[in-house]
Amino acid sequence: MNRKLISQDALLYNANFFKRYAPKVCAVVKANAYGHGAQEVVKTLLGCVDFFGVSSVSEAERLYSLFPNEKIIILGKCDNFNLLERFYLTATSLNDVKKAIAVGRTNRCFIKLCTGMNRFGIDCKNSLSMEKLKNLIKNHVFAGFSAHFSSLSDKKVTQEEYQTFLDARSYLEKAFPISFGGSDAKKLPCDILRVGLGLYGYGCKSLKKVMSLESQVLQVRTLEKGECAGYNHSFKAKRRTTLAVVGVGYADGFSRELTKNAKVTICGRKYSVVGNLCMDTCFVDVTGGTVNVGDRVTMFESADDFAKAYGRIDYEVLTAFNSFRGQTKLY
Repeated sequence: MNRKLISQDALLYNANFFKRYAPKVCAVVKANAYGHGAQEVVKTLLGCVDFFGVSSVSEAERLYSLFPNEKIIILGKCDNFNLLERFYLTATSLNDVKKAIAVGRTNRCFIKLCTGMNRFGIDCKNSLSMEKLKNLIKNHVFAGFSAHFSSLSDKKVTQEEYQTFLDARSYLEKAFPISFGGSDAKKLPCDILRVGLGLYGYGCKSLKKVMSLESQVLQVRTLEKGECAGYNHSFKAKRRTTLAVVGVGYADGFSRELTKNAKVTICGRKYSVVGNLCMDTCFVDVTGGTVNVGDRVTMFESADDFAKAYGRIDYEVLTAFNSFRGQTKLY
């Protein structure tokens, strides 16, 4: 059986790491908790964090059905502001701000300010927009001002965008709580820190990787020199070779590109994946080792190696595992 293993200790360690930097923490669990499993992540973090952040209404509804007492923030665009009865929403435009005021639940609505990323939010550098916003909110209390910086790895750009945010907040003359997104935003003073990738162990050496993926050996085959395996004879034995057929393929989120020259662990020893990945199986060269049908195979422990080798980002690698077939298990 394929298994996605989620370390509760690592997840709690990472959450507590970020709690040192802000009074409140929002655990971002969009995209099924970055491929880790939103239900399992939320269950682990109950009582540890203050909010859970999702991208869409459908994600929020699913979490609400499982955890109706938790504070859930819809971080993406939402048109139905009557949902403020159950969720915290994000106003990304002046029209959204008007909607929140109309339903009388501004205390559950964050106002997104755009400082330079130009994805969502009211443009801080547009004086006319800022003037309209100031007039709209002068008699109301909102949940906070939120922002997401465009390049937290670039200190100069981040400082410029941070100052843009501070100038806008000062102009608006409202001391609403500040909510910043991005694990590296911990470097900037805020009231609510929204943590995504860092929560799962990436972006800082002090963090712990949360997820690993396991499969099992389905069959062991011996090939003589010159014999082939896989579609289009993608693997050709250069010597007498022992192959383990493992029950993971590209339908589980492992692309053919990402598994070229990949290493997996069987019984504590590293072996190479060879040949073309199949939809639901792959071949592992276990020549010289002692491998049996049913042995557990650790397919994945960190996205970093995959990302660096093939010019991807950790987000891409992790969210691909939303298609991983099998059980998700907390341990």
